Parts: sequence; structure tokens; C-alpha cells
Amino acid sequence: MTLDVSAVVKEYIWKMLSDCSGGMKAFILDDFTINIVSVVFSQTELLQAEVFLVERLQHIPVKKLQHFKAVCFVRPTMKNCEKLCEHLKRHIYGEYFLFFSHLVQENLLQKIAASDEYEVVQQVQELYASFVPVDPSLFSLEFSFGMNYSPSDKSLRATDRVVEGISSLLLSLKWKPAIRFQRSSSRCRRVAEEIHRLAYIQEPGLFDFRQKVGDYQLIVLDRMEDPVTPLLSQWTYQAMVHEILGIKNNKVQLRHSLNDEKEIVLASSDDSFYQENMFSNYGDLGLAVKQLVDNFQAISKINKQIESIDDMHRFIESFPEFRHQSGSVAKHVNLISELSKIINEKSLMTVSRAEQEVVCGSDRVLAFDLVMDLLADNKILPFECLKLALLFILRYGGHGNKQVDEVMTALTRRNLDQLSLNLVRNFGKIVGSTINTECLFWNQNFFSRASKLVGDLKGAENVFTQHQPLLLQILDNILKGRLKEADYPHVGEVFPKDGKSHHVILFIVGGVTYEEARFVANANQSREGLRVILGGTTITNSQAFVQDLRSIANTEQSAT
Repeated sequence: MTLDVSAVVKEYIWKMLSDCSGGMKAFILDDFTINIVSVVFSQTELLQAEVFLVERLQHIPVKKLQHFKAVCFVRPTMKNCEKLCEHLKRHIYGEYFLFFSHLVQENLLQKIAASDEYEVVQQVQELYASFVPVDPSLFSLEFSFGMNYSPSDKSLRATDRVVEGISSLLLSLKWKPAIRFQRSSSRCRRVAEEIHRLAYIQEPGLFDFRQKVGDYQLIVLDRMEDPVTPLLSQWTYQAMVHEILGIKNNKVQLRHSLNDEKEIVLASSDDSFYQENMFSNYGDLGLAVKQLVDNFQAISKINKQIESIDDMHRFIESFPEFRHQSGSVAKHVNLISELSKIINEKSLMTVSRAEQEVVCGSDRVLAFDLVMDLLADNKILPFECLKLALLFILRYGGHGNKQVDEVMTALTRRNLDQLSLNLVRNFGKIVGSTINTECLFWNQNFFSRASKLVGDLKGAENVFTQHQPLLLQILDNILKGRLKEADYPHVGEVFPKDGKSHHVILFIVGGVTYEEARFVANANQSREGLRVILGGTTITNSQAFVQDLRSIANTEQSAT
């Protein structure tokens, strides 16, 4: 059974646009749903569906456009409802087809009905998609939960948003799973309990799907259970691009483009090279790009040999593919060139070698010496020094403070701001209640035995890719039915007795990484019978994760 969240959402959008067939359409989206559409639909596909105008709900045209049919796809919030009512009262478009990404409260529907004075609303429907399908087995809610663990109004609103996103995914997949959560995280408990309340108590009929009892699981995890993975440099294509440049809705901003192209699209659905190499490591990637260029040059040479009308006809027939391949070659050469330039400028390979020694090595003295040497090297940027210090404290901070004090002293010479220094100083206390360092670091021996589950990296293992996320251990325990109830308890009824499930959603509050997504994708391609979907409040990288950590340090500082 294939679980493809991108395909599910794309089918929903086709349904919306086909339900109001005939005539020109305006696609009205809110600030969140525009992200959903942008990752699963191209401009060409929108034109094929007769969409000639895409507008944000918040922008109400001055002129009436009543020759357009408005297809509205929005989250069911009070703010969006008020904007829809304003649209209807002003009768901007000729007809309105309203689609909500989650359950709509009765009072919102009543407000909309009262505003439809011109009787232009033709359809109102719930199509469950309050999540962004980044890849077939990866989704994001595109918001930062931060690191707030207290039950404040802000964190409760964030919990509601997470519940909306996850429950909409369950409804779109037609799942009613057993629900588990990380015991050490209060926010994971809140999310799990609220989803259970919605699916099993408030709306049991809506979640009444025919499925094998216990074969489906939702497990809610906390990013702080594994703070190592988002702090490390990344060396596989997709993860590396997000770490160095950032990926937002499959788009990447280039800083040093070789031509005028400042933004490129990276989507596995319509880029065969990216689909084949998104999980390739840096070395293999360079060889793959060279092969791509060589193949294109061979095609170009053939196309230059046009000596007859038949040759010209063959060239014209192949021209669309030729042009598409030309664009793909230029895009990936540009991207690899930019990555290579930044890697050299920031000495990221030198930094990464030290990171891996700290996290995976067994020689504490060697790790300490490497870190101290880099902290004293002015070619290493302050942010990279901050990451090295945090990783060293995670690994060795509990074994004595002398080396940590020396790391702190070295950091003060690197012009780090006071908040970053406070973060380093208090890092052990910040993460101490959530993580299990024994599981986090002993598991490097475990991972050498787990390649059957996730497959090997393309190309030889090297010093830069030794670390494996804690998520891999969790996946292995799920497959074997050994995920401990003491660490990951169920909400409500516990089933099945052996704890085995073949369909699993892993959701990480605080953000998921592309490195973890790679292991999930490989697990899905294995023949172990496990089908996994991975999601998070956001797709994080080291910059975003450190910013979240800094916010905790700031809160701790304000409280004292």
C-alpha cells in the first residue's frame, strides 16, 4: 500500500476546481493554503483547470469580477470567515465555491449564510488538508511551535493548530490510529490527548473507518528528544540545501547565481534528477551532476548535426524535452556551484569533521581538542562555533565542568552575543528534562545493525555521515513491536498487545529535519512491511533550531 500525502492533497484540489467546471475561475487562498497549493500544483496545471487568477483572501479587489467563479480554499478560522463575509456582502465574484481545510464550526457557517445576501454561494464543503505535503511521505504545518512547555494561551493555541493539522491528515487518509506520545514531554501529551478527544469522543462517527484494529499508530514526539540531528551539518542533497540555503515551499533562493535566476524550484514530482539524487551524499552528487552535464552535451552535439529536413523534424519533435533538460542542467549546476562556494567560504567540511567526532567518536580528549582548535580559528564563523559548543555540552557536559568552562571561555572571544552565551551556559539545564543522553549517543553502535530497515547511503560511508538520527531507533522498535509503553504511553485503549503496527505517522513537535525524512523514505522503500509518514510543526535546520533554543534562553534570563 502506497501512502502519498502529496497525491492525496492534489486529488482534493482537482476536486475543488472540477466541482465548478466551465468558465474562468479565481482561486482564493489564505496565507496557509497558498503554501499547500504551491507545492502540489504548477501554474500550467492551474491554467488547465481554467484558473486565471490566484488571490489571497485578505486582498479584496476594488473592482467587481463577476465573470469569474471564486473557488475559495481556506482554513476555518474566525478571521477567514470575516473576510469571506466581506467578499459575499460586496459580491466581488459571480459565484462562490467554499472549501474548508478542516471541520467548520456551526457559528461560522451561520455567519457566512447571513452574509450571502446575493445568494452566490453554490457549495460549502470540508476537504481535509490543513497540512503542507512537502514530499510523498513528509508533511509540515509551516509554523514554529517554539520551545514553550507551559500551558499558556499561546502554547494552547499552538496545540490547537497542531491538532487541526494532524487530524486533517488522519481524515484525508481515513485513519483512526492508536495514539502514543513521548512521556517526558508535556506538550506532546497535550497534543496526543486532544487528538484522542477529537477522534474518539467528540467526532467518533467522522473517524469511523473500516481498518484492522491496531494496525495504525500516531506517535507524537518532541524535537528536544533529539537535539543533535538539527545541530549537525548535512551532506545529502535535500538536507544540505535546506541547511545552507533554506527550502521554503520547494523553492530555494540563490545568492550568487551564475545568471539572472535568483529562485529555483526543487520538487521531486517534476524533476527526475532531483528525485533520483535528493538523498545522495555530497561526493556522489558531484559525480551525478557531471554525468547530467555530459549527457546533455552529447544530446546538444547530436542536435547541432542538422543536415536535412528529416534531421530538423526530429530535432523539433525532441525540442520540448531538450529545453526541459537544458533547464534542469542549468538549475542543478547553479545550485551545486553555490553550495560548493558557501561550503568552502565557511569551512563547513572542517567543522563537520569535528561535529561527527564529538557526536559519534569515543575519544573525549580528541573531541575536546578539535573543538578548542576550531573555536580559536578565526576562519570558523561564530555560528559554527556556537553549534560545536552545544554539541560538546550535549555529549560531555554531564561528565565534569572543567572542559565546558574552557569552551565557554573560548566562546567569549568569538564576539557571540550575550543571549547565545547564556544559551551555552544553561544548555544542560534547558535540555536535561527532555532528552535521554544514553539513548542519544549509545545508539551509534545500534545503527550499524539497522541498515536492513533503512538501507545504506548511496556511495561509501565517510567521516561526514556517521551520525544517524534517534528516529531510526524508534522506527526499528516500532517494526519489532518493542516501543516501550513506559517511554511512549498510549492515550486510551492499548492495542494490539504486541505493539506492532504497519502504518505509522511520526509527528515531531518543534520541527522535523530532512535528514530524518531521508531515513523514513528509505524505510518505506525497504521490504519490512512498515509504511511511515513523517511530519512536524515545521521543517527545521540549525539556524531555526538554534533560534528556538535562544528563545528559551531569553525566557530563562527574563525569569531570573
